[in-house]
Amino acid sequence: MYRKYKSFSDINITPMVDVVLVLLIIFMVTVPMLIRGMKVNLPSAHSGKVKLNKRDIVISINRSGRLFVDRKLITITELKEMLARRRPENVIIKADKAVAYGAVIKIIDTLKGMNVENVALATKPLKR
Repeated sequence: MYRKYKSFSDINITPMVDVVLVLLIIFMVTVPMLIRGMKVNLPSAHSGKVKLNKRDIVISINRSGRLFVDRKLITITELKEMLARRRPENVIIKADKAVAYGAVIKIIDTLKGMNVENVALATKPLKR
């Protein structure tokens, strides 16, 4: 009447595979969100890279002159409201190289009017 149980010593890898697949999906979804600003055709220059903080704002100006902050389409008025709320340490302007010089100056003038002192213009490195 005494039953002898065998020990079960196999490793079940199904839960581990499930966890790895979930982590892979999370990475695939979040990595594109880490790239800040819209994709624009930047001019080339010898300038160095700028490190971004969480409080920094990236303003993108596409070929047609539309403004984007972190991939969200905005107007100049909305930009002023955002600057008043967030008080960024640095602002990086990513303007397409086909954008008129006056459009970039208008944004810089707006930033200086809102007491933003650190303004950088994004470029891509020159090919050697």
